[in-house]
Amino acid sequence: MAECLECGTPVTPGESFCRNCGTQQPAETPAAEPSLDVSISEPQNVAVENASEPVSLDSLGGSSTADVQDLVKHTVKKGTTGGRQPTVKQLDPGSVLNNRYEIVRRIGGGGMGAVYVAKDRNLGDAPRAVKEMVEAHLDPVQHEKAIADFKRESLLLTSLEHPSIPTVYDYFYDEPLGRFYLVMKFIAGGDLASRLRSAPGGKVDEKTVADWGMQTADVLHYLHTRPKPIIYRDLKPANLMIDGNSGRVMLIDFGIARWVKQEEKGVTAVGTMGYAPPELFGGRVEPRSDVYSLGATMFHLVTGSDPQDNPLLIFDFQKNPRPRQIAPSISSEMEQILMRSVEYKPEDRFASAGQMRDALASHLEKLMNGQVTYGTSPQVGGETTQVQTVFCGFCGGRIAADDVFCAHCGARQPMAGAGSSAALNAARQTAKLVVAGTTELDASFVL
Repeated sequence: MAECLECGTPVTPGESFCRNCGTQQPAETPAAEPSLDVSISEPQNVAVENASEPVSLDSLGGSSTADVQDLVKHTVKKGTTGGRQPTVKQLDPGSVLNNRYEIVRRIGGGGMGAVYVAKDRNLGDAPRAVKEMVEAHLDPVQHEKAIADFKRESLLLTSLEHPSIPTVYDYFYDEPLGRFYLVMKFIAGGDLASRLRSAPGGKVDEKTVADWGMQTADVLHYLHTRPKPIIYRDLKPANLMIDGNSGRVMLIDFGIARWVKQEEKGVTAVGTMGYAPPELFGGRVEPRSDVYSLGATMFHLVTGSDPQDNPLLIFDFQKNPRPRQIAPSISSEMEQILMRSVEYKPEDRFASAGQMRDALASHLEKLMNGQVTYGTSPQVGGETTQVQTVFCGFCGGRIAADDVFCAHCGARQPMAGAGSSAALNAARQTAKLVVAGTTELDASFVL
């Protein structure tokens, strides 16, 4: 095994940076291989499947991917179609789907399809949101996974009844077009990401954020307390909308939500950098993972500081500014709620989304009555979590030594946990005694 030129630490083949000191390593001269273009879509998102647990689609009406080990997205070489039809253009206004839904206009979408506003001809031209998934340019692995995700979202949504979850009216497959369609309630309002961009000063006021957070925590509590708990896993401002008619927060895009057992291990690590909790990169997920994402979302809204600019590390408040240091206008109580929700360890966060909802409801009432403070807030938690950090061998980003996946590039770490020090990982208690308010003695003592 090669060694780092700077510190001598063993470097795994394929790594470009030393995990110990972060020094970039000289590139190896690769053997000649057939030309293959590889692209990774949306670098801010992570999607890493656990190869040891194949995904079964039997419950969704699909087939098994037991023989599939890697999910690397490949682009077809220029001049070929990979045996599939070229990407189909978007639907024209006036197009009719399933002899019922007349397309009005396109309102969003991505590489896998689009979202349209349509009129329901069977119900007096009532407005509907029609979500589309296109099959074109997908290799067999991507094709099967995309279909599974779409069916999963359809089944999830049709089984749920909550005022903050869009009603699903229909879903079907259009064979001539080779597309799946999901017909939902049309929400005439923007998402929180767009509202944040247009907000004065690039941040939203505390009262509004507390109200939005309370509503979001309520719908998360509903999902987590289902007979078969559902973890949303990708909560962020772009996935929350405000219903223009009711003013209620709506949770959208259930594409990667998953039924899971409590603290299930070995699940797919999916999420958006900055909003995804640390345990997700170790292949673990539980209801408090959504609590972290809600806290990160509220932090972004109320401070204007984007967690994606410094994923995971932004919430290390021993080294980075606390919420009130970024936005002094927010209350000390809100700061405590934010800091507790994004604690590194799940057990240090709110015990449930319901508990966080109740805390926000109580805070909102006090905020309305002027019963909050704006002074220096007390230290949250009685101990400081010491986490040993190393460098990702593929992108050079700083990560925790125990991370299985890099929080920056999503690469699996071949030496995850190696060299992790129990002494560093153990909590170290610190204390500072401040004596004030007396003319005889006014001093600080560091213990």
